[in-house]
Amino acid sequence: MPVTRNTRNTEAGLRVARERGCSRQSAPETRAPVPALRAIRCCLGVLSLLLLTAMGSAAPITDPAILELLAHAPTAKDYPHTDAVWVLRTTEISLEPSGALLVTEHKFLKILSPEGLALANWEIPYDSVREVLEVPIKRTLVGNQAYPVAPQQVVDSAVYPGWQWYDALKIKRFPLPAAVVGSVLEVETVFRRSAPRMPNELSTRLQLQQAYPVCVARYTLRVPRTLPLAIRFAHLAAPEVVARTEGDRRVYRWTVRALPALKITEVQAPPTEELVASARVASLPGWAPVAAWYAAITAGKDTPTPAVRATAATLTAGCNTPEERVTALVQAVRTLPYVALEMGNLSDIPQSADAVLRRQFGDCKEKATLLKALLRAVGRESWYVLVRTSEHGALDRALYGPGEFNHVILAIPAEHGYHFLDPTLADVPATLLPPGVEGAEGLMIRGPGELVHLPVTTAAQNGTDIRVTASVLPDGSARGQATLTFTGMAAVVQRGALAPVPTERYREALEGVLAPRLGAEVAITGVTVNDLHTPEHPLLLTVTFTSQAYLQPAGPQLSGQLPAFMYQPNRFRNVEPRVYPYVQRMESSLHEEVTITLPDGWQAPVLPAPLTYTGPFGRYADRSEFTGNLLHYTCDMATYRGVFPPDTLDDLRHWSAVLALDGRNSLQYFIRKP
Repeated sequence: MPVTRNTRNTEAGLRVARERGCSRQSAPETRAPVPALRAIRCCLGVLSLLLLTAMGSAAPITDPAILELLAHAPTAKDYPHTDAVWVLRTTEISLEPSGALLVTEHKFLKILSPEGLALANWEIPYDSVREVLEVPIKRTLVGNQAYPVAPQQVVDSAVYPGWQWYDALKIKRFPLPAAVVGSVLEVETVFRRSAPRMPNELSTRLQLQQAYPVCVARYTLRVPRTLPLAIRFAHLAAPEVVARTEGDRRVYRWTVRALPALKITEVQAPPTEELVASARVASLPGWAPVAAWYAAITAGKDTPTPAVRATAATLTAGCNTPEERVTALVQAVRTLPYVALEMGNLSDIPQSADAVLRRQFGDCKEKATLLKALLRAVGRESWYVLVRTSEHGALDRALYGPGEFNHVILAIPAEHGYHFLDPTLADVPATLLPPGVEGAEGLMIRGPGELVHLPVTTAAQNGTDIRVTASVLPDGSARGQATLTFTGMAAVVQRGALAPVPTERYREALEGVLAPRLGAEVAITGVTVNDLHTPEHPLLLTVTFTSQAYLQPAGPQLSGQLPAFMYQPNRFRNVEPRVYPYVQRMESSLHEEVTITLPDGWQAPVLPAPLTYTGPFGRYADRSEFTGNLLHYTCDMATYRGVFPPDTLDDLRHWSAVLALDGRNSLQYFIRKP
């Protein structure tokens, strides 16, 4: 279960067809090409249409329903701002009493522009261990003729060739022939899974909205008559669901119409899965069956074998407290390479701790399993915690199922409740949870299952502390030093940026970032990095710099600019009213102190006016003063974590203006010589 995506959370827990065309929909519509290029493409489209008569594989369309569909299909005049439109999508999910699952999808996609022709290249990923995929219909409809895909054009290939732990992941590829502007691509896919993921359970999140408009979409669910089913719709007006009994089956049907394309272009908006119109389906009465299922499939995986015990003893040698032992074990496990094993039931069932120790790699559930065994070896009890990292970690309290979760961590007893450990990422300290995990809800696999709310780091924990000293010489040049100390997730971010940089290139890598913030015409002369690979310690950067013109002539005076490390470009100055919420996923803080030593007798008659601001997005305060021959500047800032509604745009603009130093002349100050 990787942190970044919910691997088994769509289409009734089955990896349903995700064609190349569908995957391209996730991006905003392509911008219009230059007129000459569009004319060329249109000519090519006309040429393709003329060549269709030379293709001998065409067959007349005889199905009256399809002819009726094509006759009333929309045109580019109906949808002038998109490259394609879904004329019809039908999805049928059937759960057998044995647990076998059958998912059939039948789709008609009409090409409306030359750019849409790229959608004729179809790719369908599937798990060849757990699933059987058939594509009985794959053809292009042009006029009243159908052009099927030739069998030799269908290719199955591994997603990761040569990687034995991924060999089961396959992609079925084929180009739909004779595609021209105005043609309709028709594809039907059938997925079969004989073994259930979890006995007597069906849970899924069906994505109703696509990146291209949908004219009509019909859905059918068939389940055993005795299986209760709850259906909830999100981000659209709930359609009427017709439920009826047909023999030993309970059948649910609904239709949605005229769904607009989902295009998200706003910065820091929630992920697509949190905004898309969807149907959520679940059959379980609560979380207890999920906890029992996960406890059963992981039973014995955390057994501390002799090799595990020996490793635990070596790793904790010299540790004097239980906390030190836990930290040492987390440090060791998180350094293992992250490799997600997802073929067949490996998406749910971890390898044993002993196997992970031998292989020296694993995904989140396997790293958690190894850590669990190492903790057992030193006498510490722990429990798995299933976590949802999407939708801000919020669980739907009325729909239950294993597909709600996509990440695994551990909980250990603490003086006041639990302490949570996530050994997945190498740069995160043992005491913290990474963004996307912190603040989420989790299901602790203990007894009947216990819902827990994961802690959130504070702004003070995710801190940046900056101290700058500079000495100005009589000619206006300067030399100085800056120390930057990062803690918490601020350190994680900086470690991620610096880790791939060779030591001898630190100065080159940081010059463009630090020099403009330190002052005018600054050149970085040296960079020292401490504790880059020890996440439990703050990350410390020490930078030395010089400037040949730190102060520059300004009429009869000199002027300079105070170091401004809080500065961020204002991306929201001219932004139109927002449609979607604005997301800040982490709290952070910055404290900056600057001391500039001037030659004796020099004065600073004009300093930047102080500023204080507090709003929903954060707080800010700075001030400067001149005493003796010392110019002092301090700045304190904190950002708040949250999801802010679109109507807070004015507050967002104000906050962005503060960080961009709008109207403050880049913190300019003036110096008068004696």
